[in-house]
Amino acid sequence: GEVDSRTLFLRRTFGSEKDCPDTHRKEEILVDILKKCGGMPLAINSIASLLAGEPESTWEYVWKSLGAMTEGDDLEKMKQILDLSYIHLPDHLKTCLLHVCMYPEDWEIDKDDLLKKWVAEGFVHVSRNSGLDAEDVAEKYFKELMSMCMIQPGKIDDYNNEVLSCRV
Repeated sequence: GEVDSRTLFLRRTFGSEKDCPDTHRKEEILVDILKKCGGMPLAINSIASLLAGEPESTWEYVWKSLGAMTEGDDLEKMKQILDLSYIHLPDHLKTCLLHVCMYPEDWEIDKDDLLKKWVAEGFVHVSRNSGLDAEDVAEKYFKELMSMCMIQPGKIDDYNNEVLSCRV
């Protein structure tokens, strides 16, 4: 429904449903984007993740892109929304996501093995000033892809809530 869609979007974009867009224009765009998402949680999460922390100009761009794209049935709309989210991924995350996509749908992928493969393939770029090693950066990439709903968590460690595997 509209209320749940709005709550989900605001939580993902601003961290709290109480935090509202800071301009009238963002509010207007938000309402229209939620209509285009049609109450589909994956679509809402994907677009909200894309817009989190972005300026109003990015909101305008995404809104206009959605206006041109969302034609057809719900499945087609979902494909178009996920495609838009993919297009806006940083290049380093695109590479990692494409690597994950070589696995069959719903295949359980061990996180540690996946991160080691990303490092070995040269997908992980470590900045000398960051103080992080390649495995830490790979973990950061993994968390970013999960937060954007590009990959789904699989097994979760009951003790510390750490994700142990993922799925496409």
